[in-house]
Parts: sequence; structure tokens; C-alpha cells
Amino acid sequence: MSNFYYFLIEGYNAPFGYVPSSVVMAVSWPPSCWDLDHKHRFLKLICEGGFEGRTRCVMSTLRKGHDENVAYLRKWANETMPVYSASGEHVLDMDLVGVDLFGVVTYGVHVTAYVMTPEGRKYWVPRRSGLKFSHPGMLDNAVAGNVRTGERALDRVIEKAASEASIPKEFTRAKIRACGTVSYQMSMTNFGQLGCQHHVQYVYEMELPQHLVPVPNPGETDVFHLMSLDDVRRALTRGEFKPNTGMTWLAYFVRHGILNAENEADLVEICARLHRKHDLFVV
Repeated sequence: MSNFYYFLIEGYNAPFGYVPSSVVMAVSWPPSCWDLDHKHRFLKLICEGGFEGRTRCVMSTLRKGHDENVAYLRKWANETMPVYSASGEHVLDMDLVGVDLFGVVTYGVHVTAYVMTPEGRKYWVPRRSGLKFSHPGMLDNAVAGNVRTGERALDRVIEKAASEASIPKEFTRAKIRACGTVSYQMSMTNFGQLGCQHHVQYVYEMELPQHLVPVPNPGETDVFHLMSLDDVRRALTRGEFKPNTGMTWLAYFVRHGILNAENEADLVEICARLHRKHDLFVV
């Protein structure tokens, strides 16, 4: 933790996330909103005004950094993400560009889509557009997206399936199958910078009929590949998948017995790392 500050909010005992020291030094923190304690490495939000005041202070700080061309904040996302307390209270909103920098817990949806062919089960795997906000050109899940403020996970899945793959909303609502969660912590941001991702994925599966072929949405997906299980394994080994998508595939392998105690000596460790508990604490 020597390279991170704790992100605290006045009135709450538990930290909300971890902020890299490099970010603390690069961003301007208005004293009307923030209290910086370099000795204990605390970055505390102290503004008044409840939910609206906290959101306003965080958003204005991020926007000022963006306008000043701070390296960490150059790509404004225009996606509003909720920030929750340890007890589940929705305490503020922030743009997606800030969530990895503050190290707060965020939520997303990921769908593994497959079709039964004469050669067996095959998977629809998209290659992300080269214009994407993060991880351009990498392989991904058939449908994926962040759960934004005011959204339910299922509604987000239905909306993303339609916008990213042209899958009719009524079909997704009828055929989607919830398969639990994957939770993890990563030490890098989506742009390869030092950061802290605390993330929970709601994972889903959906079988598509042979006539329903996903259609790429320019700016989201360049192309959909129909891949066998061995194709997916080889692409994972080559590092072609977006990192958190790779974790979703590992969870799929475990869920379907493809990865098991007989063929993987580290199965217990893999399962534990796919279901991290996001405990934030002060040392």
C-alpha cells in the first residue's frame, strides 16, 4: 500500500477505494472538497451537500483534470457509475474515467453466447473496435458492458445485446441465463497505467439459433468470430482476450467442468481468485 492513498468520505468509517500516489500528485484537489493527509496517505472527500454535493465535487475534480490534460484523465467516458458504501448506500456518482483511479468497486455484465453446429458447440467471440475507449482490438465476450447509475444488470444485458450484436431484445429477455458473478481486483487501469480495479461481473450465458448471427456495431465491434473451444483456449494462451474477459472464460470452464480437479492442480486457487471479496481496510 506504500504507493496508494486511501479514498475516504467524511462521515463514513470504511475506505471506498485506493488512489495511486502518482494520481494524487498529478491531480488538483480543491481544499473546499478534499482533505489530503500525506503522512497517513488519506484522500478524504469533505464537501457538504449530501449525495449531490459529493457527486458535484468528484465530477468537477475529474473534469478539471481532464480539461488540464492530466494523463490519467484524457479520455472522458461519459458513463456515470454509482459508488456504494460498504453497507450498500449509493453515496455518489462519478464518470467511468475515475473509477479505476479511485479504486472503487464497480459492476458489469458479460455474456457468453454459443450456437450448436454439426461440429459441436461453438462460441460467438467479437473483436473490439479499434476505436474503443479501452482495450481496442482485443477479443471480448459476446456482450459486455458496465452497469451504470440507475440500471439493473438484466436491463443492461438486454440493451447491450441489442446495441452491440443486434440481438432482438425480446429474444435476450426470453433466453438469457444468469450464472452468478465473477469478482476480482486488478492493479492496472484499462489504459495500462497503475491503478486499482475492484470489479464485479454478473455473468450470463445464451444459446443462439444458427440463423441468428450477431451483427457488429461500428465503434463497438469490428467482427464476430465463430470459435471452437480449442480456438478460445489458444486465443487465451496467446493473450488475445481482454484481461477480465479471460477471467470470465475461466469461470465458464470451471462451471462446465472443462477445468476440474483432475486436469488442473491449481483449481482451488483459480476459483478463489475468481471470487475475490472486496474488503477495503486501513493499515
